[in-house]
Amino acid sequence: MGREEKENKKIFNAPGKGARSYAAIFTALLVFPASICTAIDLVFDKYDYWFGYVVGALIVTWVISVLPVLKITPPVVTGVICFASIILYVAYIAGKTGHLNWLSKFLLPMLILTAAFIAMDSALIGGKKVKGIHILSLLSAEAAAFFICLEATLDNWAVGSVDLKWSLIIACGFISVIAVFEAFSYVGRINRK
Repeated sequence: MGREEKENKKIFNAPGKGARSYAAIFTALLVFPASICTAIDLVFDKYDYWFGYVVGALIVTWVISVLPVLKITPPVVTGVICFASIILYVAYIAGKTGHLNWLSKFLLPMLILTAAFIAMDSALIGGKKVKGIHILSLLSAEAAAFFICLEATLDNWAVGSVDLKWSLIIACGFISVIAVFEAFSYVGRINRK
């Protein structure tokens, strides 16, 4: 059996330096909204513990945004893990709410949005249309949009209207991060000239 065949049969592969760097930065970006939402919920709302929705969404975001880039598992296994993370998040929400009537008002829009982001990332990043630090800006923009859509669908499902609050604060944080990334990119382009 040749070396190439052995590498293809491996279940786990070591990620490259670029993938590890991306994973570290993306993980660090998710720590802020997770910690802020957890702290706000624990301090001001000691009974409902809604931060689980946000932290769960962040975990799913990490799995579907970082795991494919790391390429530590074959694409099929990575796809199964991504799908399983979404299903586990749905099961968590079902357990928390005690019913499934939220399927069309919450789950379906969020799954469509997630699928759209995955398709867009595959086309833009995989097609090398978005490169370098711009990838982090794209993913930050998607994270901001995801949280706004998450709160909007939760509000619509729970009370029948949309009243954006916490997601706008988180989105502002991601927009600030995008501004910093793009400033670094701009400065890098100027210095190379």
